[in-house]
Amino acid sequence: MNLKPWIKRHPIYAYILLTIAWSWSIWSFLFLFIEPGGLAHNPPPISFLFVVAGGFGPTLSGLLLTRVLYGRKGMQALGKRLRNGKVGRWWLALLVIPAITALTPVLRWLSGNPVDWRAMLGLVGPGLGLGLTAGLMEEIGWRGFLLPHLLKRYSPLKATLLTGLVWGGLWHGYADYFGLGDKGLAFWPLMLLLGPVLLTAWSLILTRVYQHTQGSLLLSILTHASISSSALIFGLQYATLPEELLWTAVSVGLAVLFSILFWQATRRSAESKRGAQHHKSPKMKAAHRPIKR
Repeated sequence: MNLKPWIKRHPIYAYILLTIAWSWSIWSFLFLFIEPGGLAHNPPPISFLFVVAGGFGPTLSGLLLTRVLYGRKGMQALGKRLRNGKVGRWWLALLVIPAITALTPVLRWLSGNPVDWRAMLGLVGPGLGLGLTAGLMEEIGWRGFLLPHLLKRYSPLKATLLTGLVWGGLWHGYADYFGLGDKGLAFWPLMLLLGPVLLTAWSLILTRVYQHTQGSLLLSILTHASISSSALIFGLQYATLPEELLWTAVSVGLAVLFSILFWQATRRSAESKRGAQHHKSPKMKAAHRPIKR
């Protein structure tokens, strides 16, 4: 059975189905080693092998479909985007998400709650390692394949929202079950806040990074790394479930607010870039496409 014609007609559906099939099937083996929510409670080391193997679903799917659809030239274009570090002041975007995430422990400290700043400093090394791993596992798929294809059909905002919902709601939701599944009914608001709501907010920043850097996958990977690193470094322990729900809502609310402000603040320059690319010759426009169709 030759699936290539169907994949060519439906690259977005093909990518989502392949990513979900890979990740969810591997993550399902976690039920052999831990209970729902067990990843947060000293799980056996072998469980992390399945977490990482399943986590590579987005990137492996992106690489495979790029090869199938665009061949060697497509892979070369992807490699060029991975090496694109000439992004000027957009390197500063790496500070945006950590700064927003750090607001929550600052607010807790200002409201009289104890915050262990020394413990956070001790998590910088592990956080950076976790972040880089997560970025490599995912970004060649999300911003390397899915977002460029969505942008061919939809406006930047709609493409961003769809990417965030697939990434944070559909794909991440199952993974979150193994970290939050022991919290009873509170799992659902926590999963919705930390998955589709939060990651869709961060997608607003990631899309602007993509737009202003000619689709630099290097910066996308590092920006994604800043998300995972910040979540570990600035993550907080809560005495009660209601307290966790409250402060999670505050943290996600801040992320949504500042991501929207960032989106709006960079809107004019993003539109200028789109207009400039629109008036280039077909040959020049093809050279600036992250993936050649």
